[in-house]
Amino acid sequence: MENLLNSLLKNYIREVEGLTALAFTDREGLILASEIKGDSENEEVMGAITAVMDSSMDRIRGEFGAESNFFNITTTGGKKIAICSQGPRAILTSISDPSTSDIELKVYSEHTAGKAEQILEGNDRVSLEIPAIIKAIAKTRGGKLPEGEFSVKLIVTGNYSVGKTSLIKRFVENRFQESYISTIGVEISKKTVNFGDKTKVNFVLWDIGGQMQQMAPYRARFYNGANAAFIVVDRTRLETLGGIKIWLEDIKKSIQQRIPVVIVGNKSDLSDLNVNEAQIEQAAGEFGFHYILTSAKTGENVQDCFNYIAIRFLENIF
Repeated sequence: MENLLNSLLKNYIREVEGLTALAFTDREGLILASEIKGDSENEEVMGAITAVMDSSMDRIRGEFGAESNFFNITTTGGKKIAICSQGPRAILTSISDPSTSDIELKVYSEHTAGKAEQILEGNDRVSLEIPAIIKAIAKTRGGKLPEGEFSVKLIVTGNYSVGKTSLIKRFVENRFQESYISTIGVEISKKTVNFGDKTKVNFVLWDIGGQMQQMAPYRARFYNGANAAFIVVDRTRLETLGGIKIWLEDIKKSIQQRIPVVIVGNKSDLSDLNVNEAQIEQAAGEFGFHYILTSAKTGENVQDCFNYIAIRFLENIF
């Protein structure tokens, strides 16, 4: 387990130029894994990390209490310190130069902390590779976003039983429901995500039923005003890959402007996969979209795909 956590930190510190040190701790402040850029035997740097951990734990207890999901950045002593948690088991602290962008720290911190939670839950099949979509959204224009409160209408489409409702529940409520109830028509959910102290995104999520023929006369109303879309593929069912083109054409009938679209390869935790990553990558590339592999059951990469939509929407406001 420690080796997996260390690998996560190595991948993170390799991607972000301004990072100097990273550490996972438990809720009591015990260091589970750490990584220092350069000389890993530098006792002075390790001492500084330990001091930061101690002060960070005091802040976490005071500001976040029992919250399991949070992200916070402060600058002190000529360093930028980001604290992130994506569950009850681990806290990720990142120490970087002040020039490192807040968006880059948020995107990579939440992705890395989310993976750590799955490892600590005992999931040894977690992919340690950083998805291309993460690298794309971390390089937002100059690391800056517009200030204010914004609303995004995201339509979640795809064939029946691909896991659309489960993805939304994992994102909104951080839970997974084993039983399956088909969505008839549309269900609407909401969640607010903060990107720093001055930028807030209100998601309005439209869960579109997967019955292509029965609901066709009504979907134009569901799509109206959408700012972005997911097309979800069930990786255990090859026929859902062919649904990408059908759903895209359906969306284009109602939405004339170009909107961000992500191909989401769901149910990646299952062993009986019939759709591999190369097939999804090829399908996404054919239409010029990004893709991401997710598991609504374990939560793997779920937060990341919603973050991508939010940041792409905010970039268009500049």
